[in-house]
Amino acid sequence: MTNYITPKIFLTPAKQSGPYCAVHQTTNPDSIKAFLKDLYLQALQPALPDTAMRAVQWPEVSGRTYLLSIGKAATQMAAAVLNRLPENADGLIVTRQGYVQPGFAPDNFQIVEASHPVPDSVGAEAAQTALQAADALGEEDLLLVLMSGGASALLPAPAEGISLAEKQAVTRSLLHSGAPISEMNMVRKHLSAIKGGRLAARAWPAATHMIAISDIPGDDIAMIGSGPTVADSSTCADTLAIAAKYDITLPPAIKSQLSSGALETPKADDPKMQRSTAELCARPADMCAAAVDAVRAMGYEPLMLGDALEGDALELGRDHAAQALAIKASGRKAALISGGEATVTLRNRDGRGGRCTAYLLACALALKGEPDICGFAADSDGIDGSEDNAGAFLWPGILDLMDGADQAGQLLEQDNSYLAFERAGALLMTGPSGTNVNDLRVILVG
Repeated sequence: MTNYITPKIFLTPAKQSGPYCAVHQTTNPDSIKAFLKDLYLQALQPALPDTAMRAVQWPEVSGRTYLLSIGKAATQMAAAVLNRLPENADGLIVTRQGYVQPGFAPDNFQIVEASHPVPDSVGAEAAQTALQAADALGEEDLLLVLMSGGASALLPAPAEGISLAEKQAVTRSLLHSGAPISEMNMVRKHLSAIKGGRLAARAWPAATHMIAISDIPGDDIAMIGSGPTVADSSTCADTLAIAAKYDITLPPAIKSQLSSGALETPKADDPKMQRSTAELCARPADMCAAAVDAVRAMGYEPLMLGDALEGDALELGRDHAAQALAIKASGRKAALISGGEATVTLRNRDGRGGRCTAYLLACALALKGEPDICGFAADSDGIDGSEDNAGAFLWPGILDLMDGADQAGQLLEQDNSYLAFERAGALLMTGPSGTNVNDLRVILVG
């Protein structure tokens, strides 16, 4: 059975004992891991749908309400509002395989589990169901969309003249390119019949309202799930430039339609976008703020580096290691906290490891076993890339458990950071969390 993170109450350090005492007081790896995992779970609390969606509202309509919930938190978001929906509400819920909340099977709602990060035919069929439902709505109706990370891949609807296989090929190239999520989603919008505001245009004249959990650095709501109900400011020309920037070969049919402007998305002045509204219910900043409060309660000085950090994961890891060493040299007891979504440019397509383990292994190698520094990096959805771990832990002796720095460095060069932390018994395992607000990185010093 898949394990899900459930809300829990956390004690302050003053009331804790055993493995939850201040982490700097122990060198025991099991105690350090338990302490850090508790910190990670505590930071997630405000971003979980049960908490984040308590106060959300949506337009009241005299007609029908159709619910479309998409993403890695799709069933959890639907569950959070289910008892507030009109009795006549029905809809579609699309989530990643293995991400359905246990026991959640409401009447009148179809639940589909599709592939992520590369779309599949199951998701494509679900997208057609969503488009047909949007077509059937009238002026007195509401399309209520609940959006969370992963939706771009889970609900693929290739634009006219584009095959699913062509879209899958472009998606794979983007995933391997090191492009940030914002640029990936610009491309996805223009290859889609549902993204970039096109779903809202199909639902018009019905009202459309989207409630979203942000997994986008900077919280651009038009980029979450590639913005199926939000007007798009990017252009076909932007898409061609991104493909050229990352040396992505576009299929001839796609390149031709982009060049002619045939794949342009609805803009803000489009009449069919005038009944579409959207709001955020959880952001990476909420998770980072909870982490700040938690480390402060534990006696650490919180140093917030930003909730929307992007860039190369390896460079970020080395930079944070240098900052941690400088903090230690100054005699401070502090915590480096950051959110956002770094990128990894793959050199070994058979390698195992996500951006969190890549970041943390680069950080560990730069620290060279420095005492009194530990931490973790983890994806808030509970899965780092395409592996089964949320992320990993770091403590001073970890390189020895990886058979030394040379071996750890080789694994990093081979894009096998997962294997390095697996060897050390340092993987952070939680299962799907029920939310997705990007990554959290915490380095404790002192």
